Order: sequence, then structure tokens, then C-alpha cells
Amino acid sequence: MVSPESASNLIESLRGLVRQARSFSARSPHLGTLPPPLGALLSHIACVEGHRPSMVAEDLRVTQSALSRQVAHAESLGYVVRTPDPLDGRATLLSLSEAGVEALRVHREAQLQWALSMMADWTDDEVEDLTARLDRLRGVVGTEPNQVTRAH
Repeated sequence: MVSPESASNLIESLRGLVRQARSFSARSPHLGTLPPPLGALLSHIACVEGHRPSMVAEDLRVTQSALSRQVAHAESLGYVVRTPDPLDGRATLLSLSEAGVEALRVHREAQLQWALSMMADWTDDEVEDLTARLDRLRGVVGTEPNQVTRAH
């Protein structure tokens, strides 16, 4: 069983990694990175193409008004398109425009180049090991603690 100290160290390492990745994106628009909220929005819309804004807000854990501002900004940049919901003419669905797809592609390529530069002295085996361990952790995130215990 993992000790509270080890779990706390892992959580702090993950927080630090997320902070550093966001900081890189925020200060590197010249490399094609998007500001973290915009990158998150476009990434999410790409995964759930055609969802209502209310569902996207729920998924991203932001308020409707915050999402509305983010979507309006993304629309002003030409990255997001709203289309009428064929099941409810009062509602809209979100999707990426061609410019949004391209901006997201460039953003992800910049992230890949950043990761490659950070892991320049790592081997493929080391990266695969870390990936497997993170996937294992990701697989149990969101499950009830007693379900995790029974599964292992």
C-alpha cells in the first residue's frame, strides 16, 4: 500500500508538471502554442464535436458564463463554429472550424517539440514505462476507493 507521504509527493509532482506545461504554453505563443484555456477548449471540442455548450461547460468544470466568454473569443479568432441543434432549434452545437483544427494541430506540434526537448536524454523504454504507469493511474482516477481496492 502507498504511504500518504508518497501519494502527496506524487500529487505535488503532477501539480508542478501541469504548472510548468501551462507556463510554457502561456509564454510561447510564438511557437504556436495556445493560451491554456483556449487550448483546453479547442482540445475538448475536438473530442466532443457537436456537443452543446452546456455539456462542454460541465465537462470542463467551468460556469456557463465563463464558457460563453471563451467560446466567443474562440469564435472571434475563427476557431469555433456554432450550428443550430437539429433536435432543438433554440440550442447550438459547437465544432471546430478549419482554422481551429489547424490551430490545434500547431499547438499540439509545439507541445510535442517541447516534450521532446525536455526528454532529450530519455530512452523510449523510459518514456513507455512512464506512460504505462500514468495510464494505470488514469485508469483508476474517478473510481470509488473501494472499487479500486477490489480490482487489485
